[in-house]
Amino acid sequence: MSLLTIGAVGIYRDLAPIAKRISAQTTVAADPAAPVHPAAATGGAAPASPGTAQDAGSVASFAQLLVAQIPSEALLAYTTLLAVFSAATTGYQSGRWTLYGLSLVACAASVMGTYLTKRNYTFADIPADKSRQLRHQLRHLPLLPTVTAIAAMAVYGLTIPGSALQHATSGTGFAIIAGCLAVGGGFMMSLFVPFLANGNGANARPHTDNGPAKQTPASH
Repeated sequence: MSLLTIGAVGIYRDLAPIAKRISAQTTVAADPAAPVHPAAATGGAAPASPGTAQDAGSVASFAQLLVAQIPSEALLAYTTLLAVFSAATTGYQSGRWTLYGLSLVACAASVMGTYLTKRNYTFADIPADKSRQLRHQLRHLPLLPTVTAIAAMAVYGLTIPGSALQHATSGTGFAIIAGCLAVGGGFMMSLFVPFLANGNGANARPHTDNGPAKQTPASH
């Protein structure tokens, strides 16, 4: 289920050291002054200092990250709803485009929701003052994973038979455009993989009701 997986990638990127490869097993350092040291993706010793374990799934390789970007759940729902328009050979263009736009919003909401549900830690730069927390919380949303899911849906949502693009072009034109979009979409997603595979240096810390014990600036 790729939308759930790409949301989990946001967890991995938070916990991995900046510019270092993400791994499938991660631990949030207990000491606010200590760096985060995720365990190896294939197993291995956990950090010596106690911390909070964070299991987000199993995504680490190039191929896994490439496939994770394909919003399969959204595409399935989108294709199913397009079937509602199949009885009409023409018309309903506004409905098809509206459905296409809503599918992009659904992708963003699903990725964000998965990330926020799985995340059980906070960040060292989140202030204790709740009135000042919103801006800092927004900085740590999984923007890159969300953008990749939306971009993939934007491309592949146009290549599906019955889409608004098909009804806006001739049969031959749609076949050519859809083929180009499919190939270009795969290339586009391969460009995202190196960035998704690296940590973002978010400086994650175990979550407490009183907030982080010590505020240290996060490096991005």
